[in-house]
Amino acid sequence: MTGMPYTSRGPVRRALLCAAALALAAPALAQGSWRPRRPIRIVVPFSPGGATDILARQIAQKVGNGLGQPFIVENRPGGNGVVGTQVLLTSPPDGHNLIMASADTHTVLPFANPRLPYDVSTFVPVNGAAYTVFGLVARSGLPAADVGEVVALAKRASPPLTYASYGIASTSHVAGEMFKMLTGVDMTHVPYQGSGPATMAVAAGEVDVGLVPIAIAHPQRDRLRLLGVATGERFAMVPELPTLAEQGVRLVADAWIGLLAAPGTPREIAETINAAVSEVLGTPEMRASLQAAGFSVMSLGPDRFAAFLAEESGRWGSVVRAAHISIAG
Repeated sequence: MTGMPYTSRGPVRRALLCAAALALAAPALAQGSWRPRRPIRIVVPFSPGGATDILARQIAQKVGNGLGQPFIVENRPGGNGVVGTQVLLTSPPDGHNLIMASADTHTVLPFANPRLPYDVSTFVPVNGAAYTVFGLVARSGLPAADVGEVVALAKRASPPLTYASYGIASTSHVAGEMFKMLTGVDMTHVPYQGSGPATMAVAAGEVDVGLVPIAIAHPQRDRLRLLGVATGERFAMVPELPTLAEQGVRLVADAWIGLLAAPGTPREIAETINAAVSEVLGTPEMRASLQAAGFSVMSLGPDRFAAFLAEESGRWGSVVRAAHISIAG
């Protein structure tokens, strides 16, 4: 099976994560003179209970202690993240309002909906916190025991196999299209409203396969088949589960989640908040807690996060364009 350049992260990715590891091993950066004057709001552009919301709340519980003000999570779902993102645009760029953005809202959506009422590149990177680990899963009755057998089955299936995602133009959808391009197979996309329903659809045998968060799929392992993780290396939650690359498909489809500030936010503010967030993410307790929830910690500071976002835009955007993924906006 052949690889494609947008499916795996190159030297920039490795350098960023090495730098992040060094930063987590060292004491937190000295914070500047800026201090919040009131509670800091983290806008989550999705409903409660999803990966972005879980990560925001875990961070909010701990970070406020380091800045002298609490962090408050506010869910503002709607419009594939547009409603919550626009909240930040109407807030002053003074550090008291942040958004827990994701690859769905700030990497994929701008390509799928070019009529967005804002430019995501103008938001100020604060901390690239973590990424959600995706896994390829199959219904228990599918006659395929590993990724290679799924590919072989898909190539001869008529009608085509089906794959679930948690919504049109979601990272789950784009990951499925990445898989198709890499393997040369044809599969029919079946979107659901959320990662839970998409996973349960595979478990119930409604669809054949899906690329979904491994933390959502793992509790259903008795009802579906876990085939591999779509990461550069094995994930500690399921160390026995090989990567897709180990099975011949060089697919990396982890989806970032991180904090952004409103356009125009001063660098000093971003650096101060990042120092407090990085300190919390660097603790063994937080890393273990996030791993149990299906996350892999990155904790990239403003500069490294900005470079990472630029690389991610190219990686995901090329697939969105090639697969003609679109949302009418």
